[in-house]
Amino acid sequence: SVIDTEGGFWGMVRMWLGTCTGSSVLVEVKVEASIDGGSNYYHIGQFPILDEDDDDIEIARPVYIPKPASGQTVTKVRLNTVSSAGTTPVVPVNAAYLEPLVSLGIPGVDAELTVGVEKLI
Repeated sequence: SVIDTEGGFWGMVRMWLGTCTGSSVLVEVKVEASIDGGSNYYHIGQFPILDEDDDDIEIARPVYIPKPASGQTVTKVRLNTVSSAGTTPVVPVNAAYLEPLVSLGIPGVDAELTVGVEKLI
C-alpha cells in the first residue's frame, strides 16, 4: 500500500507490467482507498481488462484520493484484483506508483490541487 498523509487531491496511478503468462488471460485490476486506517477499502478507479498481449507495458489511470476520515491521519491506496480468468494467468506488476496531478490550465482545479500538493511537500 501507498500511504498518503493528507488526502484530498487528484493523482495518477501507474503500473508497469512484466511478461504475462498463461493462455486466454483476462485480468481486471481496481484501485482502492481506505480513509479509516485500512479497515474498509472503497473503489476509486479501475484499469481496463488486461490480457496476455499486455506484456511489458506501462498503464495509468487518474484517481481522486479522498481525505482521511475524522480522527484518522492517513489515506491508504492499494491495487486489488477484481477478477482473473484463463489457464494459470500471471500478470506481474513490476512497479506501481501514485503521483499527485498538477494542472496548470484550470485555475479552479489548480487552487484545490495546490492545497493537497503543498501539504505533501
